Amino acid sequence: EPRPYRIIPYRRNSRFTGRKDLIESIKRLSQGKAHNRIALHGLGGSGKTQIALEFVYQRASERDCDVFWVHGGGVQKFREGFTAIAQHVRIPLASAETDQEGFLLNIKRWFEGPASGDWILVIDNADNEEDFTGNSGPISKFVPQGPRGTLVFTTRSLRVASWQDCERIVIGKMEEDEARALFTRRLGNPDSADEEEKDAVTRILESVHHIPLAIVGAAAFMTETQTPPSTYWTISQASDERAKNLLSQPFWDIQREADLTESTLATYFVTFDQITRQMLLAADLLRLIVCFDRQNIPEQLLTQSGLEGIDDPVRFRQAIGTLLGFSLVTAVKREDKTFYELHRLVQLSLQLYLPPEEL
Repeated sequence: EPRPYRIIPYRRNSRFTGRKDLIESIKRLSQGKAHNRIALHGLGGSGKTQIALEFVYQRASERDCDVFWVHGGGVQKFREGFTAIAQHVRIPLASAETDQEGFLLNIKRWFEGPASGDWILVIDNADNEEDFTGNSGPISKFVPQGPRGTLVFTTRSLRVASWQDCERIVIGKMEEDEARALFTRRLGNPDSADEEEKDAVTRILESVHHIPLAIVGAAAFMTETQTPPSTYWTISQASDERAKNLLSQPFWDIQREADLTESTLATYFVTFDQITRQMLLAADLLRLIVCFDRQNIPEQLLTQSGLEGIDDPVRFRQAIGTLLGFSLVTAVKREDKTFYELHRLVQLSLQLYLPPEEL
């Protein structure tokens, strides 16, 4: 195929909104001829994939560089992505079945060698820490190092960003004007002049903390059911159960990996599963935190809770560090004391995820 190569599995998002500063940061970090590693790190649903997508489309239109995109959410998907790259750049596929590791290493070497030129490789959904341990993980051992090229990881995990030696860009909630613009674009009608509806939109956006996935999900429900924002707000405020029901409504986004498209709250189940597999104390700590009011949880309350292993300061730091690293809780310092806050969407999601007897 003629160069530059373009393997991007999603079309450009014509409704992409805001986030200009973040995209400028990625561009700045990807300049120059050296090898750059950038991680877009944040809570599930914060828009990491969409930001990476907009960046590669902008960069592809500005200069001649090869752009590749692979799914980092599992070894099988990653292999499929690398195999597609091999077909494009004419790396022989003969050994793909007989010597899979050797075949994938050949692709890694192609990126690192003189034949590759200027490239960007996005590794999307690099969330599974076991796959990215240093240079030896089932995926990370095939990630190119090389003297050139830009790697962009999207990840929920602070550890993955750190282990892969990335410059980290934190992807948080949207600004209020960005959130409103996204909601308006998704709802498909201009901002209603009705003050009651405008107020309802503001409240809805605040209630989901300006998280893009939640905004898109709420707008999808309103569009499909022809529900005005004021009615949606009234339903969502009736009780936590009603709010959970609304935020659990499935919606489809053709620019998300097929197995990731469910509902706003189910987005976090994957992270809960991973924490349970990885570090039992972190999972126990999360179960404990969800029992409290979600704001102003004193650190002392956690360290003196009697959870097995929690009184060991090293184990506590590892456990709370895991929850902070996945952006599930945030730490707030006040008068030399540390307090923790649980994200509201995470709280509602946990209440759905855990069996009732654990709440």
